Amino acid sequence: MTQAPRFQRERTRHRFTARTVTVIAVSRPVETFARVTVAGPDLHDFVSTGPGDHAKIFFPHPFTGVLVAPTPAADGADGIDRPDGQTFARDFTPLNVREEDGGRVFDLDFFLHEDPGPASAWAEKAAVGDTLVVVGPRGSQSIPAGVTSLLCLVDPTAFPATARFITGLPETTEVEVVADVDYEALDWVEEYFRDATGREVLVREPLGGLDQALLDSEVGDSTFVFAAGDANRLIPLRRVIRDELGLPRDQYQISGYWRRGEANFDHHGPIDPSDPESVED
Repeated sequence: MTQAPRFQRERTRHRFTARTVTVIAVSRPVETFARVTVAGPDLHDFVSTGPGDHAKIFFPHPFTGVLVAPTPAADGADGIDRPDGQTFARDFTPLNVREEDGGRVFDLDFFLHEDPGPASAWAEKAAVGDTLVVVGPRGSQSIPAGVTSLLCLVDPTAFPATARFITGLPETTEVEVVADVDYEALDWVEEYFRDATGREVLVREPLGGLDQALLDSEVGDSTFVFAAGDANRLIPLRRVIRDELGLPRDQYQISGYWRRGEANFDHHGPIDPSDPESVED
Protein backbone atom coordinates (compact mmCIF):
# COMPACT_ATOMS: atom_id res chain seq x y z
CA MET A 1 0.00 0.00 0.00
CA THR A 2 1.42 3.38 -0.98
CA GLN A 3 1.41 6.19 1.56
CA ALA A 4 -0.77 9.20 0.79
CA PRO A 5 1.20 12.36 -0.07
CA ARG A 6 1.74 14.64 2.90
CA PHE A 7 -1.17 17.01 3.58
CA GLN A 8 -3.41 15.28 1.03
CA ARG A 9 -7.08 15.85 1.86
CA GLU A 10 -10.09 14.01 0.51
CA ARG A 11 -13.10 16.04 -0.53
CA THR A 12 -16.61 14.61 -0.37
CA ARG A 13 -19.94 16.15 -1.30
CA HIS A 14 -23.08 15.78 0.80
CA ARG A 15 -26.78 16.07 0.14
CA PHE A 16 -27.59 19.77 0.33
CA THR A 17 -30.95 20.49 1.91
CA ALA A 18 -32.71 22.19 4.82
CA ARG A 19 -33.31 20.12 7.96
CA THR A 20 -35.53 21.03 10.90
CA VAL A 21 -34.00 20.05 14.25
CA THR A 22 -35.09 20.20 17.87
CA VAL A 23 -32.96 20.98 20.91
CA ILE A 24 -32.71 17.92 23.17
CA ALA A 25 -30.04 19.14 25.63
CA VAL A 26 -28.28 22.33 26.73
CA SER A 27 -25.10 22.44 28.82
CA ARG A 28 -22.12 24.64 29.67
CA PRO A 29 -18.80 22.84 29.08
CA VAL A 30 -17.17 26.02 30.36
CA GLU A 31 -18.71 29.26 31.58
CA THR A 32 -18.17 31.08 28.28
CA PHE A 33 -19.65 28.41 25.98
CA ALA A 34 -23.14 27.01 25.62
CA ARG A 35 -23.41 23.55 24.09
CA VAL A 36 -26.70 22.81 22.37
CA THR A 37 -27.50 19.27 21.24
CA VAL A 38 -29.99 18.89 18.39
CA ALA A 39 -31.82 15.93 16.91
CA GLY A 40 -34.69 15.13 14.55
CA PRO A 41 -35.85 12.78 11.80
CA ASP A 42 -34.44 15.11 9.12
CA LEU A 43 -30.92 14.25 10.33
CA HIS A 44 -31.17 10.63 9.15
CA ASP A 45 -28.78 11.35 6.26
CA PHE A 46 -26.86 14.27 7.79
CA VAL A 47 -23.12 13.92 7.22
CA SER A 48 -20.20 15.99 8.49
CA THR A 49 -16.76 14.38 8.37
CA GLY A 50 -14.31 17.29 8.07
CA PRO A 51 -12.86 19.51 10.82
CA GLY A 52 -13.57 22.68 8.87
CA ASP A 53 -17.18 21.82 8.02
CA HIS A 54 -19.75 24.51 8.53
CA ALA A 55 -23.52 24.40 8.42
CA LYS A 56 -25.73 27.47 8.28
CA ILE A 57 -28.00 27.56 11.31
CA PHE A 58 -31.23 29.57 11.08
CA PHE A 59 -32.53 31.07 14.31
CA PRO A 60 -35.90 32.54 15.34
CA HIS A 61 -36.38 36.27 15.01
CA PRO A 62 -34.79 37.77 18.14
CA PHE A 63 -37.89 39.84 18.94
CA THR A 64 -40.89 37.97 17.51
CA GLY A 65 -39.57 34.44 18.02
CA VAL A 66 -40.77 33.44 14.55
CA LEU A 67 -38.43 31.09 12.69
CA VAL A 68 -38.09 32.07 9.02
CA ALA A 69 -35.83 29.65 7.18
CA PRO A 70 -35.32 27.73 3.93
CA THR A 71 -37.24 24.52 3.28
CA PRO A 72 -36.24 21.45 1.28
CA ALA A 73 -36.65 21.85 -2.48
CA ALA A 74 -40.29 21.29 -3.39
CA ASP A 75 -39.47 18.83 -6.18
CA GLY A 76 -37.69 16.48 -3.80
CA ALA A 77 -34.30 17.07 -5.38
CA ASP A 78 -31.22 18.30 -3.54
CA GLY A 79 -31.40 21.99 -2.79
CA ILE A 80 -33.50 24.44 -0.86
CA ASP A 81 -36.35 26.85 -1.42
CA ARG A 82 -35.53 30.23 0.07
CA PRO A 83 -38.18 31.97 2.17
CA ASP A 84 -39.68 35.40 1.88
CA GLY A 85 -38.86 37.65 4.79
CA GLN A 86 -35.85 38.38 6.94
CA THR A 87 -33.77 35.47 8.18
CA PHE A 88 -31.26 35.25 11.01
CA ALA A 89 -28.51 32.75 10.26
CA ARG A 90 -24.87 32.09 11.14
CA ASP A 91 -22.34 29.42 10.16
CA PHE A 92 -21.37 26.87 12.82
CA THR A 93 -19.19 23.79 13.06
CA PRO A 94 -21.18 20.60 13.77
CA LEU A 95 -19.60 18.71 16.68
CA ASN A 96 -19.76 15.07 17.76
CA VAL A 97 -22.08 13.82 15.02
CA ARG A 98 -23.30 10.50 16.42
CA GLU A 99 -26.13 8.01 16.77
CA GLU A 100 -28.06 8.31 20.01
CA ASP A 101 -31.33 6.63 21.02
CA GLY A 102 -31.86 5.40 17.48
CA GLY A 103 -31.33 8.75 15.77
CA ARG A 104 -28.55 11.05 14.62
CA VAL A 105 -27.63 14.01 16.81
CA PHE A 106 -24.87 16.60 16.98
CA ASP A 107 -23.71 19.47 19.15
CA LEU A 108 -23.35 23.19 18.47
CA ASP A 109 -20.99 25.22 20.67
CA PHE A 110 -21.78 28.93 21.08
CA PHE A 111 -19.23 31.40 22.36
CA LEU A 112 -21.03 33.68 24.82
CA HIS A 113 -19.80 37.26 24.90
CA GLU A 114 -20.82 40.85 25.49
CA ASP A 115 -23.04 42.54 22.89
CA PRO A 116 -24.20 39.20 21.46
CA GLY A 117 -25.62 38.79 17.99
CA PRO A 118 -28.75 36.75 17.23
CA ALA A 119 -26.96 33.40 17.61
CA SER A 120 -25.27 34.01 20.96
CA ALA A 121 -28.35 35.74 22.34
CA TRP A 122 -30.46 32.73 21.37
CA ALA A 123 -27.97 30.31 22.92
CA GLU A 124 -28.02 32.18 26.24
CA LYS A 125 -31.70 31.26 26.60
CA ALA A 126 -31.84 28.02 24.59
CA ALA A 127 -34.10 25.35 26.03
CA VAL A 128 -35.07 21.78 25.29
CA GLY A 129 -37.82 21.77 22.66
CA ASP A 130 -36.58 24.84 20.77
CA THR A 131 -36.51 24.51 16.97
CA LEU A 132 -33.83 25.48 14.45
CA VAL A 133 -33.19 24.86 10.78
CA VAL A 134 -29.86 23.51 9.54
CA VAL A 135 -28.66 23.96 5.95
CA GLY A 136 -25.53 22.11 4.86
CA PRO A 137 -22.73 21.32 5.07
CA ARG A 138 -22.35 21.05 1.31
CA GLY A 139 -19.26 18.91 1.68
CA SER A 140 -16.28 17.94 3.79
CA GLN A 141 -12.52 18.13 3.51
CA SER A 142 -10.73 15.46 5.51
CA ILE A 143 -7.90 15.82 8.01
CA PRO A 144 -4.60 16.29 6.14
CA ALA A 145 -2.48 13.16 5.74
CA GLY A 146 1.02 12.83 7.14
CA VAL A 147 0.69 15.42 9.91
CA THR A 148 3.02 14.92 12.88
CA SER A 149 2.28 18.27 14.56
CA LEU A 150 -0.65 20.68 14.50
CA LEU A 151 -0.39 24.39 15.21
CA CYS A 152 -3.68 26.27 15.66
CA LEU A 153 -3.86 30.07 15.88
CA VAL A 154 -7.49 30.75 16.69
CA ASP A 155 -9.96 32.86 18.60
CA PRO A 156 -12.95 31.36 20.49
CA THR A 157 -15.21 31.32 17.43
CA ALA A 158 -12.87 28.72 15.93
CA PHE A 159 -12.47 26.56 19.04
CA PRO A 160 -15.07 24.00 17.86
CA ALA A 161 -13.30 23.52 14.51
CA THR A 162 -9.98 23.33 16.36
CA ALA A 163 -11.40 20.59 18.58
CA ARG A 164 -12.42 18.64 15.48
CA PHE A 165 -8.91 18.95 14.05
CA ILE A 166 -7.42 17.67 17.31
CA THR A 167 -9.78 14.72 17.76
CA GLY A 168 -9.29 13.71 14.12
CA LEU A 169 -5.54 13.21 14.57
CA PRO A 170 -3.73 10.40 16.42
CA GLU A 171 -2.98 11.10 20.08
CA THR A 172 0.72 10.90 19.21
CA THR A 173 0.37 14.10 17.15
CA GLU A 174 1.91 17.12 18.84
CA VAL A 175 -0.71 19.84 19.25
CA GLU A 176 -0.28 23.48 20.19
CA VAL A 177 -3.04 26.07 20.34
CA VAL A 178 -2.30 29.78 20.26
CA ALA A 179 -5.53 31.18 21.67
CA ASP A 180 -6.33 34.77 20.70
CA VAL A 181 -7.64 35.64 24.16
CA ASP A 182 -6.44 37.54 27.21
CA TYR A 183 -4.01 35.76 29.51
CA GLU A 184 -6.66 35.48 32.23
CA ALA A 185 -8.78 33.32 29.92
CA LEU A 186 -6.18 30.60 29.32
CA ASP A 187 -7.48 28.42 32.17
CA TRP A 188 -10.96 28.10 30.73
CA VAL A 189 -9.54 27.65 27.22
CA GLU A 190 -7.55 24.66 28.46
CA GLU A 191 -10.67 23.37 30.19
CA TYR A 192 -12.70 23.75 26.99
CA PHE A 193 -10.26 21.71 24.93
CA ARG A 194 -9.92 19.12 27.69
CA ASP A 195 -13.68 18.67 27.62
CA ALA A 196 -14.02 18.76 23.82
CA THR A 197 -11.08 16.49 22.95
CA GLY A 198 -10.50 14.33 26.00
CA ARG A 199 -6.81 15.22 26.10
CA GLU A 200 -4.50 17.82 27.55
CA VAL A 201 -3.68 20.49 24.96
CA LEU A 202 -0.82 22.97 25.16
CA VAL A 203 -2.39 26.45 25.06
CA ARG A 204 -0.58 29.78 25.03
CA GLU A 205 -1.44 33.41 24.34
CA PRO A 206 -0.24 35.26 21.21
CA LEU A 207 2.36 37.62 22.64
CA GLY A 208 3.05 40.22 19.97
CA GLY A 209 0.07 39.15 17.86
CA LEU A 210 -0.78 36.02 15.88
CA ASP A 211 1.87 36.76 13.25
CA GLN A 212 4.63 36.96 15.87
CA ALA A 213 3.26 33.86 17.60
CA LEU A 214 3.62 31.96 14.34
CA LEU A 215 7.19 33.18 13.87
CA ASP A 216 7.97 32.09 17.44
CA SER A 217 6.61 28.58 16.79
CA GLU A 218 8.40 25.58 15.36
CA VAL A 219 6.85 24.86 11.97
CA GLY A 220 8.42 21.74 10.53
CA ASP A 221 7.94 20.03 7.20
CA SER A 222 5.09 17.93 8.62
CA THR A 223 3.43 20.68 10.71
CA PHE A 224 -0.06 21.68 9.62
CA VAL A 225 -1.15 25.22 10.46
CA PHE A 226 -4.80 26.05 11.10
CA ALA A 227 -5.71 29.70 11.65
CA ALA A 228 -9.23 31.08 12.02
CA GLY A 229 -11.22 33.83 13.69
CA ASP A 230 -11.44 37.60 13.21
CA ALA A 231 -10.36 38.27 9.61
CA ASN A 232 -8.67 41.53 10.62
CA ARG A 233 -6.39 39.65 13.02
CA LEU A 234 -5.50 37.14 10.31
CA ILE A 235 -4.24 39.64 7.73
CA PRO A 236 -0.69 40.00 9.14
CA LEU A 237 -0.62 36.26 9.90
CA ARG A 238 -1.45 35.45 6.29
CA ARG A 239 1.37 37.69 5.10
CA VAL A 240 3.84 35.83 7.34
CA ILE A 241 2.64 32.47 6.02
CA ARG A 242 2.89 33.59 2.42
CA ASP A 243 5.86 35.98 2.35
CA GLU A 244 8.15 35.05 5.24
CA LEU A 245 7.64 31.34 5.79
CA GLY A 246 6.59 30.53 2.24
CA LEU A 247 4.51 27.55 3.33
CA PRO A 248 3.05 25.39 0.55
CA ARG A 249 -0.66 26.01 0.07
CA ASP A 250 -1.57 22.51 1.24
CA GLN A 251 0.27 22.96 4.56
CA TYR A 252 -2.16 25.46 6.06
CA GLN A 253 -5.80 26.46 6.27
CA ILE A 254 -6.71 30.04 7.14
CA SER A 255 -10.31 31.16 7.49
CA GLY A 256 -11.87 34.48 8.42
CA TYR A 257 -14.99 33.56 10.40
CA TRP A 258 -16.00 37.14 11.16
CA ARG A 259 -14.67 40.68 10.97
CA ARG A 260 -14.84 43.17 13.84
CA GLY A 261 -17.12 46.07 12.92
CA GLU A 262 -18.75 44.26 9.98
CA ALA A 263 -22.16 42.63 10.28
CA ASN A 264 -22.92 39.46 8.30
CA PHE A 265 -19.32 38.98 7.21
CA ASP A 266 -19.02 36.48 4.33
CA HIS A 267 -16.30 34.02 5.29
CA HIS A 268 -16.06 32.98 1.65
CA GLY A 269 -14.82 36.48 0.79
CA PRO A 270 -11.28 37.90 0.96
CA ILE A 271 -9.56 37.95 4.35
CA ASP A 272 -7.70 41.10 3.33
CA PRO A 273 -10.03 43.72 1.75
CA SER A 274 -7.03 45.20 -0.10
CA ASP A 275 -6.24 41.84 -1.71
CA PRO A 276 -9.11 40.22 -3.65
CA GLU A 277 -7.02 37.07 -4.00
CA SER A 278 -6.90 36.50 -0.23
CA VAL A 279 -9.67 33.88 -0.25
CA GLU A 280 -7.91 31.09 1.58
CA ASP A 281 -10.48 28.78 3.13
